[in-house]
Amino acid sequence: MPRALMLVASSATDPSRHDEFNAWYEQHVQELLQLEGIISATRWEASEHAIIPGLDAIEGRRFLALYEIECDDVKLMRDRINSTSGDRTHSDLLELDPLPITMLFEHRGEWRA
Repeated sequence: MPRALMLVASSATDPSRHDEFNAWYEQHVQELLQLEGIISATRWEASEHAIIPGLDAIEGRRFLALYEIECDDVKLMRDRINSTSGDRTHSDLLELDPLPITMLFEHRGEWRA
């Protein structure tokens, strides 16, 4: 089955409330995992050990979520994610200016050491 990866880079509106933001995000991830085709999710935080100094986040977004997708039609999956957005919980702690970066990548290969 074809594979895809959804990348979502985001930040919290209030850095002093990261614990609350992360708790909400955990719930949000669980809701996304209910969609047929999303088979796993992982969350990441920008490391203080940047490979290129000064580039320690994705265009200022501190958190990264990666969703692994298996589906026959990536466009249909994108439409399903977008059309069900109102069914998921949202938080005023999610930074919307600038908007989170959300991208879909289609699998093209895999290599391992």
